[in-house]
Amino acid sequence: MRELTGSVVLALHALHLMMWSKKPVSQKAVRQSGGFIPEEARPVMAKLRRSGLIRSVPEGGYVLAKAPGEITVEEVVRAIEEPKPPAAPCGGDYEACASRGSCILAPLCRNAGERFQATLRAFTLADLMGKRPDLPNCVDPKLGALVP
Repeated sequence: MRELTGSVVLALHALHLMMWSKKPVSQKAVRQSGGFIPEEARPVMAKLRRSGLIRSVPEGGYVLAKAPGEITVEEVVRAIEEPKPPAAPCGGDYEACASRGSCILAPLCRNAGERFQATLRAFTLADLMGKRPDLPNCVDPKLGALVP
């Protein structure tokens, strides 16, 4: 599987926090709860808002614009960046491969790319409902990982 970037993890963290919160969530709360820096959070929140996944509220902060079960990881990834197919020495992009007609790995790359996209479409924010928002995320500085 292609790794999820730090920006996508931040977006998922913010959405997860909003899903659990009983009140609007500020950028500051997102940053503090996940150990993110302002320069990372601001553009991610703006992209989530422009994509229609969150909305700002007059009293300040953000709330989900859809039910958690209606927000797929694919939507989140697309809001932040274009999803990439799983990696292969040639890049793994079946559609862009000039030698796909003769490449022995072409069927593998095509299948892996299709399954990756299907997984992103099938997994929703509601699938994270059982996870507490105070648990560390995979780029939380408390775990020693750094946001790329």
